[in-house]
Amino acid sequence: MSSLPRRLLAPTPGWTMQADVCIVGSGIAGLCAALHARAAGLRVIIVTKVNIDDGSTRWAQGGIAAVLGPADTPEAHLSDTLIAGVGLCDEAAVRVLVTEGPSRVRELMAVGAEFDRNPDGSLSLTREGGHHADRIVHAGGDATGVEVQRALHAAVRRDPGLRIVEHALVLDLLTGADGRAAGVTLHVLGEGSADGVGAVLARAVVLATGGMGQVYAATTNPSVSTGDGVALGLRAGAVVTDVEFVQFHPTALFLGDAARGQQPLVSEAMRGEGAVLVDAAGAPFMRGVHELADLAPRDVVAKAITRVMLDQGVHHVFLDARHLGGTMLEHRFPSILARCRAAGIDPVHEPIPVAPAAHYASGGLRTDLDGQTSVPGLFACGEVSCTGVHGANRLASNSLLEGLVFAGRIGAELARSLPPQADPVAADTVGAGVLDFATRTEVAEAMTAGAGVLRSADSLVETRKVLDRLGTVTSTDLGPLAWEATNLLTVATALVSAAQRREETRGCHWREDFADADEGWRGHLLASIDEDGLLQQDFEPLPAAVPV
Repeated sequence: MSSLPRRLLAPTPGWTMQADVCIVGSGIAGLCAALHARAAGLRVIIVTKVNIDDGSTRWAQGGIAAVLGPADTPEAHLSDTLIAGVGLCDEAAVRVLVTEGPSRVRELMAVGAEFDRNPDGSLSLTREGGHHADRIVHAGGDATGVEVQRALHAAVRRDPGLRIVEHALVLDLLTGADGRAAGVTLHVLGEGSADGVGAVLARAVVLATGGMGQVYAATTNPSVSTGDGVALGLRAGAVVTDVEFVQFHPTALFLGDAARGQQPLVSEAMRGEGAVLVDAAGAPFMRGVHELADLAPRDVVAKAITRVMLDQGVHHVFLDARHLGGTMLEHRFPSILARCRAAGIDPVHEPIPVAPAAHYASGGLRTDLDGQTSVPGLFACGEVSCTGVHGANRLASNSLLEGLVFAGRIGAELARSLPPQADPVAADTVGAGVLDFATRTEVAEAMTAGAGVLRSADSLVETRKVLDRLGTVTSTDLGPLAWEATNLLTVATALVSAAQRREETRGCHWREDFADADEGWRGHLLASIDEDGLLQQDFEPLPAAVPV
C-alpha cells in the first residue's frame, strides 16, 4: 500500500484574511451555515471553488423531504429513512432530521424560496423512492435546487457583513498548538500574490464542500465534486466513515458508452408521478422486486437495472413516461424534457434511455449531532459529512434536508461556544506531496470498472493495484488540477479500502461474492491517515438489532 500525502505540496501563503468562521462551500449546507453564523453576530467568510452557484445544490431536481402534509408524521418519515439505511442509520440523528426538518424548510421559505403550490395555496407535495407518503416539496416542477440556490444566494448577498471568495480551491487545514482548527490555506485565481495561495484565519472552519462523484467516470455531480473536503479532513487527522456507501442514482440519462463526467439526471419524481422502468423489450421489471415497485429505495432500483443490463447484454434500460401525457410532462418536468430533447430524445413520444451513475456519498467526515468532526473546531455539513442519517443508502430527497437541519445546528453550536483565534503552527512539510494531474482519468476509469455498482474481491484488488501505482506518480507541477487529482486519489483509496473490508451486500454497497447482508458487519468502518500517510481502519459494531 502506498502512502497518501499528509499535506498538499503548495507555495507558502502570500496573503491572509480573517474571520470568526470560515465556511468552505456555497451550496445549501454552506450558505445556510453562513446565515446562521451571521445571525449569531459572527464574522463569516465563504470560500467557494468556482462561482457561488456552481455546486451540487442547483442540480437537485426532486425536492426536499419533510413532514409538511396533514396526513404525514415524523415517525413515518423516520421509519422510511431507517428502512432505506438498512440498519446503519443513527436513529438519534434521524430523529433530529425529521423533527427539525419542517421548521427548517419554513425558514427557507421565509428567506424567499418559492415552492410549487396547489390551486388552494397549499404546498404541492409528491413522492419519491422509499417514501410511503407524499412529503417532497419542489419548485419549478423539477428545478428545486435552482430555486433554493437562488433564494440563499440572494440572502447572503444582502448581508454586507458576509464576505464571499469565489474561484478558491481549499488546500489544507491550519491548526493551533492545541490541534484546534485555526483556518485554511487556499488557492484563489487572481487573488493576492501571483501564485494565488493564501490563508483564511478563523476561530472555526465549516466544510460544506459537497461530494466526490468525479471519482467515477460517469456521475450526476458537477465537475467541482472532487472530494476536497473529505481529503482535507483525512490529511488533518479527522475520522471518516461509511465511505464505501456510494449511492448510484438509478436513472441518469444515458448518452452513450463514451459519455464521461457529469451526466444529466432524470429525477425520481418522474417515477413518483407514474413513469415506469422497462427493459429493451418494453417490459416492466420492478413489479415483484419490491413492494414499492418503481419507487423502491435507490439501491434496490439501481441493482435491478444493473441485473437487467447484465442479463440482456445492454448498456441501459428505459424510463417510459409517455402515458403521463405531454401537458403534464411539460408542466411538471420542463428541465428534464429540455435536457432530453437536447440529446435528441422526446419523452412525450419515446421512452428515455437511462442507466445508473454515481450520485451521492452517504459517508464522509464523521460528525456529532452539532456537526463537530473529530478535529476540534472543524465542522462538516451536507454531503461531505456523515451525520448518521443516511446509513447504507440515502433516502430520496433527504440530502437537501440534511443540509438545512445540520447547518442550523452548527450555527447554534458556534453561537454557544467559539474560542479565541488560535495562532496557526508552522506547516510540517514532511509527508507533503501532490500527484500528476494526468492520473485523474485513470483513477476514474479504475473506480468505475472495479468499485462501482458491482464490486467483488477480485475487482477491488485490481482497482487497488491501480490506485497504489498512481499514488507513486508525483509531480512538482503545482496547481488546481494536481491538487484535485491528489484529493480524488485520497478519497478513492479510502473508499476501496472500506469496500474490500466489508464482506457483505448492504444498501448501495453490492459485493457479488457476498450476496447477502451479514449481521456481523452491521456497524461502521472508520478510517484515518496515520503519521506515515497510511490509511488505518477500525470497525465499530452496532448493538444487535432488536426484533420488531
